[in-house]
Parts: sequence; structure tokens; C-alpha cells
Amino acid sequence: MLALKAAFGEALFTAQDEALLLRRLTLAGPHPALPLTIHLFYLHCLLNFPENWPLGPTDEEAAPLLLGSQLCRGLLPRLLPEPMALLARLHPLCLLCVGDEEKEEKGQDRSPRHYLEELLAGLRQRAALDGGPRALATLCFQASYLVAHCLAGEPVVLTPLTQGLAQLYRTRPALAPHFVDLLDQVGPELQEPLRVALRQEVVSRPGREEAGRWHLQMLARVADGDAPRATLSLLRAAATHCTDWGLQQALLRVCRALLRAGGGGGLADLLEALARQLEDADGQDHARLYYILLAHRAGPKLGVALGPSLAAPALASSLVAENQGFAAALMVQEAPAPVRLSVGPRRGEGPVPVLRLQGEGLEPVYSLELRFRVEGQVYAPLGAVHVPCLCPGRPTRPLLLPLQPRRPAPARLTVRALYTTPSGLTCHTHLPPLLVTFADLFLPFPRPPEGAQLDFFEELWGSCLPKGTESRLWGPLRPGGLEALGSHHLEPLVVVAQPPVSYLIAIRMPRDSRVVLRLEATQSDGVPVALRTDNWAVLPLAGDYLRGLSADG
Repeated sequence: MLALKAAFGEALFTAQDEALLLRRLTLAGPHPALPLTIHLFYLHCLLNFPENWPLGPTDEEAAPLLLGSQLCRGLLPRLLPEPMALLARLHPLCLLCVGDEEKEEKGQDRSPRHYLEELLAGLRQRAALDGGPRALATLCFQASYLVAHCLAGEPVVLTPLTQGLAQLYRTRPALAPHFVDLLDQVGPELQEPLRVALRQEVVSRPGREEAGRWHLQMLARVADGDAPRATLSLLRAAATHCTDWGLQQALLRVCRALLRAGGGGGLADLLEALARQLEDADGQDHARLYYILLAHRAGPKLGVALGPSLAAPALASSLVAENQGFAAALMVQEAPAPVRLSVGPRRGEGPVPVLRLQGEGLEPVYSLELRFRVEGQVYAPLGAVHVPCLCPGRPTRPLLLPLQPRRPAPARLTVRALYTTPSGLTCHTHLPPLLVTFADLFLPFPRPPEGAQLDFFEELWGSCLPKGTESRLWGPLRPGGLEALGSHHLEPLVVVAQPPVSYLIAIRMPRDSRVVLRLEATQSDGVPVALRTDNWAVLPLAGDYLRGLSADG
């Protein structure tokens, strides 16, 4: 229908036909009974309706001709629908905001621009929730990008958008990676004022110590030659807390950005102090190299030394080539992962759960250091794992990573590797994340004396109440599944085994929690399981784990 309309226009369709088709699309699009895919299709048709094609120069959005605010009233985006539907509805709303000041002068009620500002404020309010889902923050920045793209020529919209985003960063600095990505994607109409506003937020409100990492990451993107005194004051204050290698690298990235902007006397003093103050030898070498470059290079030469461009002419001097090789030897290079890391079989023993890792070298590496970071605050900080040498085809011993959960829950570990190549270069890389499952936290109780196992189990069973809770599950296991469950998955945790009648199992969890199970005889359609625990938070995790074993069995 739209193809015919675009091809024949008024020769085939009258103005009444156009209005009727457009009205049906606007009325049917937001119908709640429609699935999401059909809803998105209707919105796509509205945006591609011939009379609603944006006018003006190439790649510039302009107001639609027929799609007015009265027709779009049912299509206005709200916070509750699916993210894809909200973004799709946001596009026609942005088109309605073009030239919105003229519509306000004509006495229209409820301005589309005011509705857009309230919607964006609501999205930012949800993204500012501390510990909120990442999807809410992602949706907020996607909507901000769409508004900046469609309304790049509307300062009346971009100014409150910039102020709102700066306030969002002030509330939640942990969104710094989202801001950096947004600055890389938007045009100069929003990029420059947002960069200035974010820089002002960082240097005027240093924040608490845990926000320092995010402030440094943001400052590395927005720092320039303006306001050097405030920026250097922030860096001096941050240097006293940069005991971690990652924080030191973030601090040096800000210094590198200031060097590209021209540096200054204050920066030279800071680099000289960092070369003596930083504990890590790599950070000291970086600071010393930047200080030497600042002292001996200026202007364009300093920019070329810090960020050589592929478009720059090749330098034929052997002295320059030698200096570039020397600089590469001092710097930590980012490289593809030469190591494959996986989680090995579990062995529940010792006072704390230990993750057994299997490392496989894809190429020879030396002095390998694996650093782990847990997303969220579920676990205490994890120590690094060191491997002297890792070569392809040569078996290695399991790598032991002790876990320190603050509460028994699964987790996701981000992994970073620092190593030395056979040529002597120091490199770093990010490895695929590792998952810590609920079963990786299982620990056995000490073995009771021979003949006292049943009394020991009954004592544990009774100690879970009244503080804890009891639940009963039904596991749809096949014949023989109970024996496989007790002898394979839970064998180290079995206190009393009476196959094929029952298994009595006791599991010790971190932070002094316990899970006690009674697996009774297999019936025709499954196995009844009685579960007790003294920690209510463990109950849904234990239920999901047992249901997963039943599905596998």
C-alpha cells in the first residue's frame, strides 16, 4: 500500500484516502492486543508514510506534514512498555518537536517538547537508581542518542538534555562508560557542551574514594587544555589513593590526554612526582616517559609521539625507529588473548570455596598474572593468580582461586591478564568472563565418627528451624536417577547413603549457612526431596539447582 502511494501519489489516492490510511495506522499501532513485532511494524509504516518523509537537506530530520500532535496522542512513548517500543515511539515524537516553538505561539496546549523533556527526565531518574538494572541505564542513553540525532539543530532541546545528563553523572558516576560511549557517537551539537559539563562535574565534585575510578575514566575522555589547574588538583588528590594497578593506569591515561592538549608546567611537576610516588614499576615507567616527552617535545611533535596516525607520513630516520621501539618496550601493549581459561571440576574442601581453573596457552607467555574482579558487591576482592610460564601443548597444574563470598550467591568474574612475551614486551588483555555457579560454593561438613552419621545429620536437620525454613520439591528423575544424583553430583556431601532407598545430604555454605537435604526413594514419576536451610536467601537458589539436576538427570 505504501509503495503504491509513493509511486502513484494523487493519481491513485485522494486526500481523504491519505487521511483515512494514516488515521488507521495511528489508531491500530498502539493497540494493546498487538504483539511487539506488529506494533513496531506500524510505527515503521508511519515514519515511512510518503507525506511524513522528513523534508530538508540530506540526513536532516524535519517536521512531518500530516502526522500532527493530535493524531500522535496515542503513540506518545511511556516508561512502561518494552524498550524497543519506547524507542520506536520516541522517533515520531522527536519529529513533532521540530519547530515546536512556533506551535506554542499559536496557542496549542501540551507541547510535544515538554512531554519529551518529562519523558527523558523519567528515564534519567530510573537510570540514576544505585544498583539498578543495567538495561534501564542503557535505555536512557539510547533515548538520549536518538534525541540528539533527530534534534541536532534544536538548542532548546539539547540544552536541558545536556544539563540532565550532567546531573545524572553527578548522581551515579558508575555510568561513566555509558557517557564515554555517548560522547563518541553523538554529533558536535551535543558532544561539545556535554563534554564541558561533564568535565566541570568531575573537577568540582571529586566525590568519594570509590567514585575515583569512574572520575578518572571520564576525565580521560573530556580533559583538554581548559581549566588545567582544577584538573591537576584533582589528579594530585587521586594519586594518593592510586595503589591499584588499574587506578594508576586510569590516572596516566588522563595525563596522556592532557599531554595531547598541550600539557603545561603543572603537568610536568605532576609527572615527575608520579615517577617517584607510584608503587608499580610499570606506572613509574609510564610517568617517566611522559615527563621526558613533555620536556623534549612540544606542539604537533608531542601529539605525533603520543598517538601516531596511520595517515601520517612514514619517518625514515633510524633514530626515530629506534626511539619508537624503546617506547614500545616501556609501554604495556594491548594484545589478543594468548591464554584460554576455563573452570575445572569442583572439589569441596577447606574452609572457603576454591575455584579450580584450567589454563591453556595458545602461545608461549611468561610471568602471567591473572586479575579477577567480581561485578557488584557480592564477593570480597579476589587476589591475583601467578603462573611463571605457560606454553602450548604443555599440561599445567590447576590454578586455585579462593573465593570470599559475602553471601552465598552465583557471580560473574571479569578476567584481565598481564604477561610477558618471548620478545620481552609486556602485554595485557581481557579474557572471557568466568561464571561462579551456586554449586561452586558447596563445602562438606567434617566427617562424623563411624556410626554417628545419622545422629549428626538429625542434629543438623533440627538446627535449621525455627530460624530457617523448610521446603519440599519433586524431582522428575528417570529410574536410576537417584543413585546417579547421590553418587555423582553430590557424592562428597552425602552423610548417610542407603541406596536405593534414600540419601541424607548436608551442605555447608559460606558465611556459616547450611542446606540439608533428604532424597527419598524414587517413585514412578520422580523423587521427593525435603530441604531445610537456616538462610532464607539460599532457598530459591537451592531450589533452582535441584530442578536443574532433575532436568539433566
